[in-house]
Amino acid sequence: MAKKLGNDYRLWIESATPGTYNEIKGQTSMKVSRKAGEIDTSTKDDYPYGTQAPGLKTLTIDVELYPNLPDANGYTLFETAAQGSSPKKFQIRKGGSAGAAGDVVFEASMYIGSFDTDYGKNDVVKCNSQLSLAAAPTTDALA
Repeated sequence: MAKKLGNDYRLWIESATPGTYNEIKGQTSMKVSRKAGEIDTSTKDDYPYGTQAPGLKTLTIDVELYPNLPDANGYTLFETAAQGSSPKKFQIRKGGSAGAAGDVVFEASMYIGSFDTDYGKNDVVKCNSQLSLAAAPTTDALA
């Protein structure tokens, strides 16, 4: 049975031309997290245990980068967008760096909630960032 490879999945950011996306170069890891809030459905009759139902879901994407520069259309655009507070459109494509529009498995407008840069001694510059949904995904075919 074939395995899915993380190397094939890349984060892309929408360019200044709507509908056109560029890969953010230097990606080392990406993690998509989904978590449902809890709705308390407990009554005294449920004692000694509480019961819950799943509520609204949150979705975040954590990405780690070792920026490969120059990358004006990818990393630099991402870095500039992180300085603002407006959402930006992102895609995850499963075709690696050659990912075509048909390889889109996730697309959403997202906020760049954190953007941490580590300038370690004798190390590459590392950037860790977390994206959170600004609106429901328009494409979500991630397994």
